[in-house]
Amino acid sequence: MRVVRALAIGALIAGAASISAALGAGTAGAVAITPVPGGVQVDLTPGDTQWVHQTHVGQALAGLPHPSAASFGEALDSAADMSSQYPSGRVVFTVYGPLDQLNGTMLALQ
Repeated sequence: MRVVRALAIGALIAGAASISAALGAGTAGAVAITPVPGGVQVDLTPGDTQWVHQTHVGQALAGLPHPSAASFGEALDSAADMSSQYPSGRVVFTVYGPLDQLNGTMLALQ
């Protein structure tokens, strides 16, 4: 349930307040959500990254009515696809700015 909650928080930050209904039950991993100046950083565990890859959560996010949703969703799926090829692969993303003017970074780590 922590994964769903963490992804829902990340989606809210990306302007996706309704994403929690689209998410299913994820792994029981401990997603790290860290406040940073002007935003938040979300660090998915390898298990969470595999779950994002298998369920294509990014596609659901990409369809939400927010200017950042399409690029965020596509980047999330791409990063999860790359990272999931490695046993300890994971995704880390940081989102900055007010809700209507978001920007950020996304990393695919092995």
